[in-house]
Amino acid sequence: MTNEKEDLKLIVKCTDEVKYGKLYGFNKEISDEQLEKAKKYMTNFAPVDFPDIMKISGNPRGWMCTYEDAPKVEEALNITETLAKREKQQAEKRKHYDENRKAKEEAQLKLEEIFFNAARPKQKLSILLNVADIVYDPANSFRDNSYYGGGHLYIILKKSIWYIMNNGREENNWNINNIEIDNAGGAVGFKVDYSDEIHELIKIVTEENIYSGETLKEEDMDLLCGL
Repeated sequence: MTNEKEDLKLIVKCTDEVKYGKLYGFNKEISDEQLEKAKKYMTNFAPVDFPDIMKISGNPRGWMCTYEDAPKVEEALNITETLAKREKQQAEKRKHYDENRKAKEEAQLKLEEIFFNAARPKQKLSILLNVADIVYDPANSFRDNSYYGGGHLYIILKKSIWYIMNNGREENNWNINNIEIDNAGGAVGFKVDYSDEIHELIKIVTEENIYSGETLKEEDMDLLCGL
């Protein structure tokens, strides 16, 4: 359903692989007066106007314009949400995403180096959680998967940092577990001395997502499947 309060803009209505490329129409109904201003730069297309109807996606009917004519239509109707503006915003979002992904990957590699050569003393997860200053749950992996024996946590204490890898699935080797989890198979835990540098790396990798302390049960997962 079209939101009539939404700003008028051009959106892709049809793509023709043979002749026109992407064709743009309006995101909502316009007045006859507006159409009169815009249609000198547009064509009222029908399927017969396309060289090969089998190479069209979208709706090949109605008033549309080419990418080259889009700025003329936008100027004629004083459209502020222009294609050029939206493309620039998308490019900035992609750049930001790529930069964040690179930083995250680099931080992850550094953390793997640090933790997988670290000490693995025996401990109870409940104790670590009770005394922690803060607990990070990357992408809610522990919240959503601990019921099934999966998930990861980073536990920040005053003098140490723990990386917890849940290892409680039936197919896992429970003999390597050094972290006891109540009513579960257990986990592998790595402990290092606290440092601001490691904490900052963890913030990057986890996107500072804090563990809620909750665990999704099977009945919760069933409910989420319907959303």
